[in-house]
Amino acid sequence: MKGLINFESIWRRSLKAMGVYNQWLFYRQKKMPTPVMVKMRKLYSDFVPEGSLCFDIGANVGSRTCCFLMMRCRVVAVEPQLACVAELKKVFKDEPVTILQKGVGAKPEVKDFYIASNSLISSFNTNWIEDMKSTHKKDNWDTIVKVEITTLDQLISEYGLPEFIKIDTEGFEEEVLKGLSIPVNSLSFEYTLPDPQSKALACVELTEQLYEGKALYNISRDEAYQKHFSEPVSGEELKNLLGAEHFNKKNFGNYGDIYVKKY
Repeated sequence: MKGLINFESIWRRSLKAMGVYNQWLFYRQKKMPTPVMVKMRKLYSDFVPEGSLCFDIGANVGSRTCCFLMMRCRVVAVEPQLACVAELKKVFKDEPVTILQKGVGAKPEVKDFYIASNSLISSFNTNWIEDMKSTHKKDNWDTIVKVEITTLDQLISEYGLPEFIKIDTEGFEEEVLKGLSIPVNSLSFEYTLPDPQSKALACVELTEQLYEGKALYNISRDEAYQKHFSEPVSGEELKNLLGAEHFNKKNFGNYGDIYVKKY
């Protein structure tokens, strides 16, 4: 209805203008979680034991870190963007969170990082960025910075073996997985659609090698926090889905996460 005042939108804009929006979200997680926040925790509870160590790779401003903290976990949050790191430090300054301003990849090096006008789609992967330009026409990746790259193996050596690794690196997930040689109990990695370079399939191939075929999989679209399969499936079953015409935006959204669990 025209003229209807959206007080919730005004409230969000006001909090963002004051620079406290993410602190408010963390407070909500602790005191009065929304149904979506509760749904997120329920999904992760199948992969993240309470009180465990988690890695949040591509933490952005910390929505998953918030969730893990509500599950009494310790978190290593890794994020290349300085602005996001500053926000993480502000929100989680008194929490058991180690915050690193780095990228994660296949080997230690320094790489160009392309910062987008929307921080959620900044990336190391120029091919992925080119693919995204067709659907993100209002966004640009005009700022390029040099970022130090570490590996998951190095993080494990320094901070310990995590129970769960969340990987959300905007088209760089395959490179992140290449830097892991230890089959942790569970992990997730993001897919984006369309996927013309079949990166999701490539990531499953890597996890199948890492876990020597002893892993089960599930998939969750967008921010639905709901498993596609009622029971986890084998790598071959998942690869059949990812290679089928059914794996498209209509059925699996613009993006989502694939969950891997060792058995």
